Parts: sequence; structure tokens; C-alpha cells
Amino acid sequence: MKIADDYMQQPIVLRSYHKVSDVLKAFLKHRLDIACVLDERDKLVGIVSKYALYRALLKGADLNSSITPLIRKEVVTLDAKATIHKAKDVLLSNDVGHGVVVDEGGRVQGTMGKSDIIRGFLHHSELLVNQLTSLIEHLQDGVIAIDSNLRVVIFNHAAESMFGISRKAVIGETIHRCFPELGPDLEKTLVDRALAKPRQKKIGQNTVIASFIPISYFEERGGAMAVLQDVTALEAIAQELESTKNLQHTLQHAVAQSYDGIIITDTHGRIAVANDAFLDLFDLKMEEVRGKPWSEVVPECSLETAMHQLKIKREVKTVRGKTCVFIQEPIIRSGKHLGVIAKIIFHQLEQWRNVFRRIEQLESERDYYRDQYQRITRHSDAFNGIISLDPAMERLKKEASLAARSASTVIITGESGTGKELFAEAIHRESGRPGQFIKVNCAAVPAELLESEFFGYAEGAFTGARRGGKPGKFELADKGTLFLDEIGDMPLSLQAKLLRVLQEQAFERVGDVKTRKVDVRIIAATNKNLEQMVREGSFREDLYYRINVIHLHIPPLRERMGDFPVLCEHLIKKLNKKMNKHVIGITPQALSLLQVYSWPGNVRQLENVIERAMNMELEGWIEPEHLPEEIRLAPVRDAAVSSDKTKAEDVSSYHLSKESWERHCILEALKEAKGSRTKAARLLGVSRSTLYYKMRKLGIKSEVEYRLT
Repeated sequence: MKIADDYMQQPIVLRSYHKVSDVLKAFLKHRLDIACVLDERDKLVGIVSKYALYRALLKGADLNSSITPLIRKEVVTLDAKATIHKAKDVLLSNDVGHGVVVDEGGRVQGTMGKSDIIRGFLHHSELLVNQLTSLIEHLQDGVIAIDSNLRVVIFNHAAESMFGISRKAVIGETIHRCFPELGPDLEKTLVDRALAKPRQKKIGQNTVIASFIPISYFEERGGAMAVLQDVTALEAIAQELESTKNLQHTLQHAVAQSYDGIIITDTHGRIAVANDAFLDLFDLKMEEVRGKPWSEVVPECSLETAMHQLKIKREVKTVRGKTCVFIQEPIIRSGKHLGVIAKIIFHQLEQWRNVFRRIEQLESERDYYRDQYQRITRHSDAFNGIISLDPAMERLKKEASLAARSASTVIITGESGTGKELFAEAIHRESGRPGQFIKVNCAAVPAELLESEFFGYAEGAFTGARRGGKPGKFELADKGTLFLDEIGDMPLSLQAKLLRVLQEQAFERVGDVKTRKVDVRIIAATNKNLEQMVREGSFREDLYYRINVIHLHIPPLRERMGDFPVLCEHLIKKLNKKMNKHVIGITPQALSLLQVYSWPGNVRQLENVIERAMNMELEGWIEPEHLPEEIRLAPVRDAAVSSDKTKAEDVSSYHLSKESWERHCILEALKEAKGSRTKAARLLGVSRSTLYYKMRKLGIKSEVEYRLT
């Protein structure tokens, strides 16, 4: 940043013969503080300052007098190639306010004063700020910076995209309010004024690697900055890779355990995998067949159908003098042919031959007629999604079904996590109302926004109001159902307005005078004791009696011990699909521990516990060691609970033994697959041969044949 570039002033050039009036005119015209006096060779003689001129005029100097007495010949000069920092040091060291800028030959180029230096520094600082701001804005990583009062001062574009939050909503707010996950680390960085090691953070749906940097000036705390690298996608890829590894391990284990010969080839027909049963049949070793063409190893069987026609084929062949059933099936993923899986069945061939013939003759016809039968007999029940075998819950679902037929207001009470929203949605679907099911969590919406959230607002109702206004939840729920969750947290000021709308089915938007009519069915829910709140004055008595027309109370999970087996089965199936897992079920020992625990979080907590267990390494079954410590260490149920014969009979089919649970899972899978063993094996995540082995071991073959007839 050289002074000759931008920061010097063009000089006022005078000669020794100029008069005082000439200097005065030049100063007034150019508004400068000094003038340079040059000789005939344009060499610097000295300077005339305006302060010297002022002093001469005050002493009565004549305007026509010469400027020679006013010339100061001891002049501080500045090199035109010097930096503005050097110019500052020269002026300070000489304790002068101005300097004359000269080139290498001593020729005058201009003048520079303290104001010019200050302007130069300000320009340089502004340039640095603009460069830094542009850099931060164009970073791919999110940047959040706070000042010494813990208020957000920087929130770049990458952070907006990462968290889906606008800059206006964040700037000026405290970091603990906006991002409580980052607050403690940023505050510690601010206090310690030291870099913090990068660490992984979970912020909403995003997983980030956060680096914390202190910002200081003049040895004072200025603020702190967090640089966030979004690794959510990388984490998903890592999980997908881990799932792929688990699937590969499962496949290898299933292939190895089969007592029939199994071979997998690549797209060119070269053998990639062969199990022990195949190697034993051909008296070979894996090193001798891996990578070799199929036609060389098993010339008796052709893979033409699966390789080129991409079709499944079953046929009887003679391989190495043994009569076998040979099955070939193409491996196709996303429309691409990846290879062939071949199976040679030579054990208990007669039984298998009869099975295949029977399957080939009846499978398609059976599936067709079953689909037709189920299509005719199938009926929709909105309450089927509420899983329970408990008599009290079944009575509650019947009461809710009856309530759905009317338009009366319903209040649903129960502890958190018992499924109040599920009941509300089911009542809406069963009611047949054509409008939408609109949900409002009265505890999650700030009190000052609740009125506009419920009734909407008109255009210009307040600063920042959307053009054309905005409809509220009542308008959106017209001809439908409005679900008021956590109604016990609604402020008293809004309760009166809600009561009027419930009575009149009419309201005005905030800032509007037009009355709007709606047809809305109200379903409210709370985990609080509204009667007690009415007595305490924190809930309006008239509103309580207005909404308490039909009262449904959902019992907590601890009072529904008989529901644990069926709930666990349902949740495991649901999470298997969600997490791409193949968990078979829960062992009796683990189920007993679940039934002992008090479950303050009810069904929601049970789902979280099962999901946590399924994220651990387990071999098909959820064991006690996969459960959290607070559940494993729960005391054993007292004698009264353990002697409850009714509850024992309700769950006996689920926890008598591991074998009975396997039997139940297989029968359910066959039922869901409509009798198809292939589909049932796929649902269970095991090979077809393993499924047949389990069926024979558990003695359920006759039951399946009876169902097929």
C-alpha cells in the first residue's frame, strides 16, 4: 500500500517571488494546509504552511509582501515508494503534521498529512473487511460468529443452507437460544481465548465437525467463531457401507450353512463364491474353482437361461452320477445384470422334487385366488394402526370409533408417549370428514404467535406480515379436524377467544374485520390434570366443559403388560424396514426385563429402546445385554405380578421359549407372503433351505400344507 498510489494530495507549487495574497488564494482554492516552494530547477526550497500564513496576517503582514519570510526550509520529506505505514512512522518520529512526497530525484510529487494517513488506513481496513466477508460468505463450510456478549454477529450463506434458517432470524440473538449445541463450546473459546479441537456435533438433522476459533483485538476478548463442516452425507454413506458389510456377512453365513450346493458367478460366468456343499459334491477346493468359468467346472449344467435370457429355470440334471435339481437365477439390481446364483439340490431329492412340482402347479393359481379373496374381504379400519391386545385398549378403540361418527369435541388424556396423536388421527380418518387433519402443539408455539397461528392475519396487520395475509389453522382445518395437542399449555388470554370460536364457529383474522365461518371438529389432548388446573385458575372452567364432551383416557404402558409381545413384534418389523435390518425378534429374557420396567416414556420410549438395541451388533435376536442399563438393572416383579395367570396366558405364546418365538415368526412370514416360501425366506432374511430346515425342526410343515389347501 504505497503512498504514491492513492493517499497523497497534489501539491500547491509556489516560487519565491509569489506574494502573501497568492498563497492565501491557493489555500482557499485547494483547501490544503501547506504549499511547496520550488526554485528555478523545480527543486524543493521549503514549504509555507497555512498556520505560518495565519500568524503573519495576525501580525499585520501586507498581502502584497513576499512569502520569503514565511518559507520553512526544514522540511520532512517522504519517499513516494514508501508505504503508508512508513509515512506514519516518519511523521510521528518528527512530530509534524505534514510531509512532502518526493521521488528518487528529489522532485516534488505531492503532500501528505495525518488525515491522509488516517483515510488510507480506513480504506485498507475496509478492504480487508470486505475481503474477509466475501471469503466467509463463499465458504462451503458454515460459519457462526459471536461477540463478547454471546450474540450472533456472523451467519454465512452456507450456514443458512445447512440449517434452513434465515440470517435475519439469527443475527443479534444469543447463541444459547439459537444453537444450544454450540453455546458452551463457543463461550469456553471466548473465555479461554484458545483454539478448541475439532469435535463432532449433532445439530437438528445435521451432523457436523465443529472447529472453535477465538477472535481478539488489542489483547481483549472480541468474540469467537465456529466453523462447521457438514458430514451428514458422509455419515449416511458410512452407515450404508456398514449395512452392506453386514449384508455381505449374512449372505456368506447363509451360503456356508446351506447343505445344498450354492454357487455365485459374475457377469461373465466366472465362479465368485462356492459353498462347502458344492465343493464336497465335486471334491474340489475353493482355490481350484474361484475365477474359473462355470462351463469348465460344471459342464453338465448350462447357465444360458440366467446369463442371457435373465430368467429363472428349474430342471432335473445328473451331476457326477447323482440326480440333482438344478436351479439358476439371474442377479439383477437397478436393471443391471450382475451375475447368476445357481443351486444344486441333491439331498432328500424325492421330497424336494414333489415340493417343486407342487409349487410350480399351484403357486401362481393360489396367489391369484388369495389376492382376489383378500381384495373382496379387506376392509379399512383406521384404528388398526394402534397395536394392542389389552382389553382396556380394545374398549377404548371401540369408544373412539363411536366418537368418530359424531361431530362432538373430544378430549384425549394420558401420559406422554401413550399415542394420543394416533387416536386423534384415527378418529379423523374414521369420521370421513373431507377436510384436512391439522395439528397444533400449543406448547411449542410462542404465546405471542398463537393467535395468528390459530386465526391467521390480514395483509398489513403488523410489520413483516405476508402480502395477502395468511390463513390460520382454523381455516386450514375447515370441513376437517383441528387437533390441539398439549392444550393445557394454552395461555388464558387465548382460551377466551378459542371458546368463542368453538361456540360460534366464526372468527376474524388478526388485523381484519371480516368474519369467517368454518366447520371444524376439535380434538384436544393433554397430559395434565385439567380439573386441577381449573381449580387453580390456570385453565378456564367454561372452556374445560366445552371441550370435555367425549373423554378418552389412554392407559400408560405399565398397565398393559400383555401388549409388550405384540408391540415389540410390530416395532421390530417397522424398524427393520426403516433401518434395513433383519432382526428376528426379542428373547424371553429380554422381554421379561421390559415387562418389569415402569416406562415413564410409554410406547415412544419403548420404540427408542428397541431402535437403540437394533443399532448394536446382534445375531438376529435382541438379548438382555442389548438393553439400556436402567432396564437391565430393574428389580424383578413382585410375587403378585408374577402370579397373574391371566397376563401369563396372554403372552405365553411369545415368551415360552426361543423356539416358540421362531415358530411364530415363520408362520407370520408365511402368512404375509401368502404361503410362498421364497417370499417368506426373503422377509425373514434367511435362505430358502434354512427356512425349510427350520420348518422341519419346529414341526410346522403340516400347518402350512393345511393352509395351502
